[in-house]
Amino acid sequence: MKTIFLTVILLSFLGCNGDHAVVQANLLDACSTANQGKNVTTSGYLDDGNGLMCSNPGAARMTCGYSVLTNPGGSKVFSAFINNGSGANQAEKMPAGYKKEDLKIHDDKGSVITLSDKVKLTGKMTVLADRRDCSMDVDKIER
Repeated sequence: MKTIFLTVILLSFLGCNGDHAVVQANLLDACSTANQGKNVTTSGYLDDGNGLMCSNPGAARMTCGYSVLTNPGGSKVFSAFINNGSGANQAEKMPAGYKKEDLKIHDDKGSVITLSDKVKLTGKMTVLADRRDCSMDVDKIER
């Protein structure tokens, strides 16, 4: 009985924790300083931005920074860092000299999206107001 009571209390506490709340944002408002450190969901188009920047500072997994655009070939709004891999919500590692059509980014169901697909991204925002820049560590990619 104690175990059930403690489990209910713990789940209630976790359910009220604002850290897990997701803020819905218009793409052009995603970089608002109000979204710093928050989990945000917004929609746009992914692109390699004329070359992927990949790194794994202090992390076990490699991530690459994709540009999030207003429309295919449109203006960049922010960078989306997506884990490398072949599973859901991941992008496959690209060899040197790749072409845009070689990009393989998997949505939340594991299907490959194209750069012309509008996607909904969810992840934690980092807003650098002094640099007028921001990025998202992507957790989920939906069509």
